[in-house]
Amino acid sequence: MSRPLHIKNASIWHDNHSEVRDIYTKNGRIVDSPAHDALVIDLEGYTLFPGLVNAHDHLELNHYPRTKFREVYNNAHEWGEDVNARLNDEPFKTLRAYPLWDKVFIGGLKNLLCGATTVVHHGVPHKPLFRKDFPVRVLQKYGWAHSLHFSTEAEIINSYRSTPKDTPWFIHLAEGTDDIAKGEYQRLNKLGCVGTNTVIVHGVGLTFDDVEAAWGQYRPNQGGVELVWCPTSNYYLFGKKAHQDAAITNGHWSVVHAAMHFMGSDSRLTADGDFLDEIRFASTVIHWVMDIILETVAWLYPKWYSVTSIGNFLALPLEIGNGEWLCNASRKDIPMIIHNGIPRIGNPELMAKFPHIQTVACTLDGVEKRIHIELAKQIHRCKLKEPGLEVDALPQNRFWLI
Repeated sequence: MSRPLHIKNASIWHDNHSEVRDIYTKNGRIVDSPAHDALVIDLEGYTLFPGLVNAHDHLELNHYPRTKFREVYNNAHEWGEDVNARLNDEPFKTLRAYPLWDKVFIGGLKNLLCGATTVVHHGVPHKPLFRKDFPVRVLQKYGWAHSLHFSTEAEIINSYRSTPKDTPWFIHLAEGTDDIAKGEYQRLNKLGCVGTNTVIVHGVGLTFDDVEAAWGQYRPNQGGVELVWCPTSNYYLFGKKAHQDAAITNGHWSVVHAAMHFMGSDSRLTADGDFLDEIRFASTVIHWVMDIILETVAWLYPKWYSVTSIGNFLALPLEIGNGEWLCNASRKDIPMIIHNGIPRIGNPELMAKFPHIQTVACTLDGVEKRIHIELAKQIHRCKLKEPGLEVDALPQNRFWLI
């Protein structure tokens, strides 16, 4: 259980601007007043920014190498068939054999280390994802289908109809540049699976006619189909032009329907790295991408999650401007990450401000950090290793406080 905190003198990012005010946490959540036993922490010189939201990941696939067998694909279905045909070849055969916990833990750890403290997992809702000791918060209430190629129409219809209308339903759609991808929105619509809770992932092949059909009658605050953009996966699989065209099309939606645009990192099978890599890459295509990130990704859409009361924060340099800092940041640059009211990893001088937290020395991409002892224990127990993270050995013969 986390200790109640009274954080003072920090600049708090809220509603797209920052202001200096006190913030209080209890049991990992933000509360209105300090608990009588709250630990007072002075964070002058830092901005507390909401933990980032990764709207698309496959958490059990992040231990695989980035993979493709053609220079450019016309459709993600082709890529999927290429990979499926090689699942019994190395390195896939060995990597598939690792325990589920180790695989999903690495996915969660990848997200935590880059500040994505809330993640939407696209796939089976594995029970380990919702354990209290999982590194990040995972969306628990959702429906999903893989795609129109790897799911049957009956499976898609059944999944969509069994998902409550106030619950998001995810599907990979129009993930390509060929005529098949360009026709998928209409196919899904004919199946009766396009509604206010439908979330389209990728959408590279969506046309402006699709945009008009899905969003032409959109009115603010009345809901609508939502889109998750995965920039580096799109570029890797479909090439520069397809990525830029998708960015322009998706960007057009964002101008008109800002609350409907989200970004995801996908898994390392196709993505460049983590969620910060997505932000940095997207900012090279759309110069105003951080306006979207600040308004929607940092504060997950209320009908999915209410994060305003959750103690998930990044401690960032005070002068982050209009988001330019995050557009150029890597995970090693984040001074501290707080999840559920508990500092998990950060620069040594910041972690030292929380004397009740036992920490272990580590390096992240060559930068010295301190990491929470319980997270360090999980990392040492995991049979898979996170690239770029080196955690010192745990001290022996010592009782640790939780």
